[in-house]
Amino acid sequence: MIKLIATDMDGTLLKDDKEIDKEIYQLLPKMKKENIHFVAASGRQRPSLEKLFEGYLNDVTILAENGAYIVHNGEEIYASVMTRELIDFITTEIRKLDNVGILYCGRHCCYTPDMQCYEILASPKFHYNIKLINNFDEIKEEIIKISLVDPQGASGYSFPILEKILKGKVEIAVSGFDCVDIVNKGVSKGNAIEILQKMWNITSNETMTFGDNYNDVEMLQCAKYSFAMQHSEEGVKKYANYVAGDNNKGAVVAQIKKFVNI
Repeated sequence: MIKLIATDMDGTLLKDDKEIDKEIYQLLPKMKKENIHFVAASGRQRPSLEKLFEGYLNDVTILAENGAYIVHNGEEIYASVMTRELIDFITTEIRKLDNVGILYCGRHCCYTPDMQCYEILASPKFHYNIKLINNFDEIKEEIIKISLVDPQGASGYSFPILEKILKGKVEIAVSGFDCVDIVNKGVSKGNAIEILQKMWNITSNETMTFGDNYNDVEMLQCAKYSFAMQHSEEGVKKYANYVAGDNNKGAVVAQIKKFVNI
């Protein structure tokens, strides 16, 4: 019996236009009634995820910032805070790259000195709580993730460069065509799912997960019912036991309805 369902958002439960499959709202209270935990697992920040599930937050556990932050019933379950030393080191390396934007992610707000990055994430597509800064010292909250936006294509430019430098010091993953996410060593969506599995006494055989990108791999490995999306690269699909279908055609909801009697 499936007791935990966790899904990535962008490219998975969300369509390519960033609109959520609204049929999920009909399933949320049904899943809760059957004691099935539903987890929104994303590289997005908490406020952005809460906006997507506005009116249904009692039915959803928020797993934000690629597993660096977990909120259940409005209460913090887990947060992995980066040290200033590590932040400064990562910032120095990112600034050596051409034409990339940097984003510092706290629990409740993100900060960037890059106007283009600010405008994209502040748009209605993302609903980010974001502030434009001149320097890092303006930030007064702890940082749990650093992201960069690479319009040249992260897999082909910024990611391989940073991976060589940061490997072993942090967890670094491509989280979209133009995004790279960096969190503390040991932090991932998979680690966060394991925290919740332990808290709720749920096994991998009772877990269903959905994802489309490399930042979802560890989460896919935590579940017997693991689904990569139809458009996922083969390097992601090899970690999943199933292929879900098209995110633009309600594939996540369709698989939940197929495997769960609700």
